[in-house]
Amino acid sequence: MKKLLILSALVLFGEICSAQAAQNQFYIGADYVYTSNSLDKGSGPMYQNYNPSFSYRTDYAEDYYSPSVNIGYNFSENFGIEAFYQVSGEEKDKFYGVWNTLDSLSSETSFQAYGADLIAYIGATDKVDWLISGGLAQYEYETKYKYHYLRRVVKQTVEDDGLGVRLGAGFQINFDRYVSLRAMYRYIFSDMDGLKHAQEFLVGVRIGFYPFY
Repeated sequence: MKKLLILSALVLFGEICSAQAAQNQFYIGADYVYTSNSLDKGSGPMYQNYNPSFSYRTDYAEDYYSPSVNIGYNFSENFGIEAFYQVSGEEKDKFYGVWNTLDSLSSETSFQAYGADLIAYIGATDKVDWLISGGLAQYEYETKYKYHYLRRVVKQTVEDDGLGVRLGAGFQINFDRYVSLRAMYRYIFSDMDGLKHAQEFLVGVRIGFYPFY
């Protein structure tokens, strides 16, 4: 058993050392991201009306689709850092009878996020790396309300933000030294009211370059 553990450790070390990430290389990238939120029902954004006076709490959407742009730097073949900016599309919902039977409230929610992740590359083959990531991001949600009552329309925007701790895993296919395809799963711990946590699935590309030498 001891020899087996030593052999396994040597194999893992060899895989890490064979990682294909280009050393001292900058890169840019783009992802398409699907986000699935686990909601704390009844604790999301709140619409506040003043004439008549009442409030109505809604929930964030459970699913969002968003593009993300990235810029990164690989310190070595095994480690790198990546900054990102992500903007989701708007998810719509509508509620009837929020104050009486003649009114309705429509909502459109979206978010933007930005932050950075540390990435570890573990070589699987001469063209494929396993990826492990961890990072921190700022999430900013926006909910646009429209309250309809008879011929009146009242608009209101509610914003909320919070930090998210991001842990991810995936793989990267390296076509050559400069072009790669990436797929990842990410779990996000959120401190925002109304959101317990989130899960993300993404696919994207990375293009490497050397701007200074």
